[in-house]
Amino acid sequence: MHDSRDRLAFTEQTELPLVGRVADLGALRIGLDDALEGRGGTIILSGEGGIGKTRLVQTIVRDALQQQMMVAVGAAYAIEAGMPYGMIADALVPAVHNLPSSTLAVLARGAEHELATILHGLSLAETKGAMPLVAESDRKARLFWQFAQFLGRMCEKQPLLLVLENAHWSDPSSMELVHFLARQLHGARCLLIVTYADDEQEPPPHLARTERSLVSRGDASVRKLRGITRHDVADVLHRLFALPGEALAPLADRLHDRARGNPLFVDQLIRHLVESSQLSYDGQRWVLANVDDIGLPASIRDALRARLVEVDPTARRLAEAAAVIGTRTSLTLLQGVGRLDASAFADAIDALCAKRILRELREGAVPQYEFVHPLMQLTVLDSITAARRRALHHTTAEVMERSYGTGALAHAPEIAAHLVAGHALEGDPRALRFVAAAGRDALERHADAEALQLLRDALAIADSLAPGDRDDATYRSLLEDLARARQRCGDRDGALALLHRAISLATEQGDLTARARLLRRLGLSLGFSGNPELGLTHLDDAEATARAAERRDLVVRTRVAKGILLQSLGRSDEAKAAIEEVLPVAQESGDRRLQAQAHRALMQLYGFTGPIDVAREHGKAALRFAQDSEERVIQWWAHWGMAVLEGLGGNAESVAHHQQHADAIATELRSPMHQLLVAEIAVEYASGVGEWNEGLRRAERSIPLARAIAPATVLPRMLVWTGLVLIERDEVERGHQFLEEAWELSRAEEVQASLDRGETPAAAEVHNVILAHTGMAALALSREEWRRALDFGRQGLAIADRFGYVVWAIHRLMPLILEAGLWLQEFEVVREVASRFREQSTLMGHRLGLAWANAADALRVRLEDRRPEFIPPVLAAADQLDAIPFPFHAARLRRRAAQLMAVDGELDGARREIRRAHDVFVRLGAERQLRGTRSDMRTMGIRLPARRTTDGAHSLTGRELDIARLVALRKTNKEIAVHLDISARTVSTHLSNMFGKLDVDSRGALVDLLRSFPGFVEAPTTR
Repeated sequence: MHDSRDRLAFTEQTELPLVGRVADLGALRIGLDDALEGRGGTIILSGEGGIGKTRLVQTIVRDALQQQMMVAVGAAYAIEAGMPYGMIADALVPAVHNLPSSTLAVLARGAEHELATILHGLSLAETKGAMPLVAESDRKARLFWQFAQFLGRMCEKQPLLLVLENAHWSDPSSMELVHFLARQLHGARCLLIVTYADDEQEPPPHLARTERSLVSRGDASVRKLRGITRHDVADVLHRLFALPGEALAPLADRLHDRARGNPLFVDQLIRHLVESSQLSYDGQRWVLANVDDIGLPASIRDALRARLVEVDPTARRLAEAAAVIGTRTSLTLLQGVGRLDASAFADAIDALCAKRILRELREGAVPQYEFVHPLMQLTVLDSITAARRRALHHTTAEVMERSYGTGALAHAPEIAAHLVAGHALEGDPRALRFVAAAGRDALERHADAEALQLLRDALAIADSLAPGDRDDATYRSLLEDLARARQRCGDRDGALALLHRAISLATEQGDLTARARLLRRLGLSLGFSGNPELGLTHLDDAEATARAAERRDLVVRTRVAKGILLQSLGRSDEAKAAIEEVLPVAQESGDRRLQAQAHRALMQLYGFTGPIDVAREHGKAALRFAQDSEERVIQWWAHWGMAVLEGLGGNAESVAHHQQHADAIATELRSPMHQLLVAEIAVEYASGVGEWNEGLRRAERSIPLARAIAPATVLPRMLVWTGLVLIERDEVERGHQFLEEAWELSRAEEVQASLDRGETPAAAEVHNVILAHTGMAALALSREEWRRALDFGRQGLAIADRFGYVVWAIHRLMPLILEAGLWLQEFEVVREVASRFREQSTLMGHRLGLAWANAADALRVRLEDRRPEFIPPVLAAADQLDAIPFPFHAARLRRRAAQLMAVDGELDGARREIRRAHDVFVRLGAERQLRGTRSDMRTMGIRLPARRTTDGAHSLTGRELDIARLVALRKTNKEIAVHLDISARTVSTHLSNMFGKLDVDSRGALVDLLRSFPGFVEAPTTR
């Protein structure tokens, strides 16, 4: 028979946590099984402190280890609430550190910088190299995406259980990253468990937002743990003490009522009974004193305080030091803060561990100590006076600084946390040094909320210093950093106020370079926050100051910024002139990078407004200077800009060339945003030239990335390009969803309202709104809602005209307006738009636009004047479109020409052209047009050709291939619907379409045919 201490230790580790937790444990084990099978997700556990979250998780950890999973367990700590990514690093640094260097290199794939940024304290030799230059707007997306990709590769190598505890103390950046990871790893071989104590209070805002968002999206489930029942308490007492029934029931009731079902409190109450000898072992059995006379602690804090009272004052002081340090602490740090000699320290540690207040961890060369339960740490903290707590924080900071020596500044976030908690915010240059460094560290790591708070604190310290103790350059730098943090956190007014202060300081100091740089930044901020005229004034001031400072580079950069702002105001001619005037300055500087930037800006301006030849020459110059500069990011922008330019003009060979180079550089830079922008070109161009299968494959890979890192910029455009193809492929439901979503994401109505108020939206917003109108006009045309299509087209055209984006008018909007006008027989509208179309297409050198204008004019004359001789010009326009090549639109023109020829009695010609159109529609998989074309062929008396395409499985869309693979596994329509999260009716529709495309009449024939095509894999795609 074990003695009481053995039994209680056994209870705490094994029996008690599982009592009453069958359903909760079952849910976690299902999540674990799903992760092992590649269907992982996120589970959020909440409940009051001591309710059993950690013990439940410990059981799952043991299960995961038995399943050969990688396990990473970490926690947030109260003192580290402002430590960027602290909870993530606590979990993953040990796991990643234990990986062999060769394995880590394979998994990181060059993203060591990103890993070290988030996993602070992880030593990676590869991080010593220079970070690739990326735009400010791309850095956070790159950071999160690369980290998620790294974890994804880890999960592919070995299933992962990632546990993050005490999220109620987490820093905002950790929760932001948790939100990102939960979405990106959903469906991977990973189970993410997040726990937090609610104690009947609202969780912190950043935690509450994350939980609401993930649950609403279906990316996480929440389990709120409840207290255990009287029966559970009785079960524990019976297992431990084998008490008779007459003693068991009253004691169980008493313990349950006092503990309110809290397992930790029940545990502490049982310990209290044993240690006070009210429950004792007489050598043969356990004996309980009169239950009516039992005195029990009134609360869990009382029970924990009673445990503290039982240790001597020296041990209590050491416990106070450990509570203030706050995290898992090393023997060296704890002894230094406790200010005890080795012998006294050892005695105190022994006492604290014996009373299960602290526990010792031997995970490295130096022993570590942590509290047995977070509530014990809070209980200790509550017992300390404010004065002593401040003193201990100061001591902790001093010991840390002393122990880190010359490398102390690298640990600024840890030291600053104690300095701030110790209220060292007035008149202390040492505190300023560490708090400012911690703020800048958070800013560089894109932990923006933490950076904002730390930099505020640093500024407060700096403002409290005597003028002679403050370095003005350092103070100005602090103002700039805090302005960046405010800007990132959405406080534009606060950021502008700080920039004004920094400019005033630079003016007083006579630092012209700093003044010019700050004025440029202020001008751009004002320009894109509703005050463009004032922004232009500041940019002019910035340029004059840069000239006075003889800083050519700043002169050119400021003028380029001015051109961008003028373009956003729709003042294209002024924008071009502004940058062209400064080109000689860039040339005189001899700076290739500067010259590339100026030419790239002009390429973009002329690319959207014409003439296209001028844009092309600037593009070539930008590329030449970028290659000379050896700056890969500038080279990427030049190739990307040329690919856009040639794509809008329909130059297939040149698009492919520049796209290939941009793709390669984006991969080298490991920039998800650059890769996404290249993918956008690829999808848009594929949608135009008829490479629909490749376009859809690229879109299916890219849209999840766009949802993750660019939901308000690239995603709406990607959805438009993909939606247009899906509608014509007869994936109507998805296509309509994509286009409707693009409309919502672009905030088209909000942006229109801001334009009406005279405000200036960001350039990306304008492009997205124009393309959202393009998508809605195309959607209306597919529904034969001609008037609605015309209205959307005109609204989009008005916005394009306002900002001088001629190319969008030519490339997408005017063809839609013309088609709607022809169907409505509003010939005056067609005449007016076609005339403008031809004029602007000639200016731009836009072959596609000229072909459309020719076709519109010919169709208008044929329909309005009923003159059959105008059909050949329609066919000539179709030939022009084929030559670009835009085969889908050429085939549509041929079909329309064939319909009119049949009406005119030209049946031979009509049959010839309708067959040509039919072949194109079959090849592309343009099911919507194909149905109408086959109906036309029946009317013309043509025997219908087979619909089978030589492309085989490649004629099917991604969704159709998924369904085909599941059909091959003998899944029913209902089972397929559940697996792909669509309706059974949608499955049936897709099957009918596949039968038609491949000319089969049964599921078996479909599978037999597809198995004959190389590359068809029967394993279903997991989504």
